[in-house]
Amino acid sequence: MFKRIIYEDWASYIPIISFWFTFSVFLVISLRAIFMKKDKVRHMGHLPLEDDDSITTKDQA
Repeated sequence: MFKRIIYEDWASYIPIISFWFTFSVFLVISLRAIFMKKDKVRHMGHLPLEDDDSITTKDQA
């Protein structure tokens, strides 16, 4: 009537769950990157190379 619960069997599910979780996060990030608009890709690509004029330091004064 009731099935016996084997507690040692839970350890085999951990790698499967972690693989699918990691794969789903990778898939979501990849799909967001693929379907990103071209102007957003261009902006993100040039972002580290742009000079930020709004930041002023004491050395520039």
